[in-house]
Amino acid sequence: MAGTRSTGVKRKSRNHVQQDDSSSPTTAARDGQTALALRIAKHLAPPPPCATSDRSAAAGDGGGNVAFSPVSVHAALALAAAGARGATLAQLLNFLGAPSAEGLADFCRRVADLVLADRSGSGAGGPRVLFGGGIWVDASRGGLTDTFRDVAAESYKADARTVSFTKEPEEAVKMINEWVKKATDSLIDSVISVDDVDAATDLVLANAVYFKGEWMDPFQPTSTSTGTFNLLSGQQAEGKFMSKFEMLKVACMDRFKVLELPYKSFRSYSDTAKGEVNASVWPDASEVTQYSMFLFLPDARDGIATMVDMITASPAFMYSILAEMKEYVDLKLPKFKITFNWATLKDTLCQMGLTLPFSPEAANLQGLCQGDEGDGVPLQPLFLTKVAHMAVVNVHEKGTEAAAVTFLPLRWWLSRTCCGVYRRPSIQFLHHGEAVRGDCVCRARSRSNKVINI
Repeated sequence: MAGTRSTGVKRKSRNHVQQDDSSSPTTAARDGQTALALRIAKHLAPPPPCATSDRSAAAGDGGGNVAFSPVSVHAALALAAAGARGATLAQLLNFLGAPSAEGLADFCRRVADLVLADRSGSGAGGPRVLFGGGIWVDASRGGLTDTFRDVAAESYKADARTVSFTKEPEEAVKMINEWVKKATDSLIDSVISVDDVDAATDLVLANAVYFKGEWMDPFQPTSTSTGTFNLLSGQQAEGKFMSKFEMLKVACMDRFKVLELPYKSFRSYSDTAKGEVNASVWPDASEVTQYSMFLFLPDARDGIATMVDMITASPAFMYSILAEMKEYVDLKLPKFKITFNWATLKDTLCQMGLTLPFSPEAANLQGLCQGDEGDGVPLQPLFLTKVAHMAVVNVHEKGTEAAAVTFLPLRWWLSRTCCGVYRRPSIQFLHHGEAVRGDCVCRARSRSNKVINI
């Protein structure tokens, strides 16, 4: 999916997400988000050649096409953490790499306000970005706690709505899917069905993110042609390849290369001063946001597993390998659209160590809803029954359009001139200096690109 990279005058900004103090809660939460993205990517990556591994089995289709947005997954779990208590909160914070619930909420608020704020209609130019959350609580539950409602709205841009999963499940599901369609600009029209809710469903949490950006220098459709893609199995498949020759930022690492493809960015403060845009749009040049896609290409045809191991070694290593040197590049990039419905994300999270929120006996999510129905009878404790995720990524000559939704139903318990030809498994990241997302294009046993959004 997408992340961004800040450009402009290199000076301190009071609104900048990344803090100078590496020990600050915000920086720790940022590194935790990146680490989670890399852990999920490694969990889904194909195993090394001739190795036995169940890493890619978590994708649920035995090595088929995969797309995910860790920003959405992270935000949805962070929203749940805002209502967690005790050992459940501690496990969620540890899993998300955040020092505290307050630090996590502050980081997510900064990302939502600065990195994922949509300015496409402000006259400043740049991609269209949508980010937000949704909360649907059953009328019988007694409502959300004031604390959770406030944090959800301020830090996670999540609006709460009252529904009846018991009496009107079809209407509740329709309301949720209408929200999804609007939040993703119709790229995703539904993520939940009546089968996902029942009489015991009390709450549904969701996050959605949408990105649509045009390349700084678009590919020419006349240069797109059919080419051969090398599969991990050793076989080959035909696909459409976009082509261009231009100067781009490149980094040549041991066993792989990194290339940056920038999107059209928001106009800089110097432009606003010339009267092209209202000068109040950008009061500080260091706040100008640049979105880019980073392409990671292993040198060896079967080198994707080794490359994933290297780039997932640590968040710091991820930051250090981003392309900086400019070279002329003869680029051939697959044109693709991937849709992936990850219904078994809960199983993957459990395998990665997140278990307490899903336990009917041990989950402590008492901070979500009010504790009484009004007659003094305590409500049954809530636990997460599922974490599901849907993502769509469309890369073409003009740019990229992508969206992702993560939803969590809860219920109560009844008891140099460089040639970059992407004809083999590769990784694509779209990056911001503070929040990393991206795409990993891997061809496995299917005939279409395997994309992992990071």
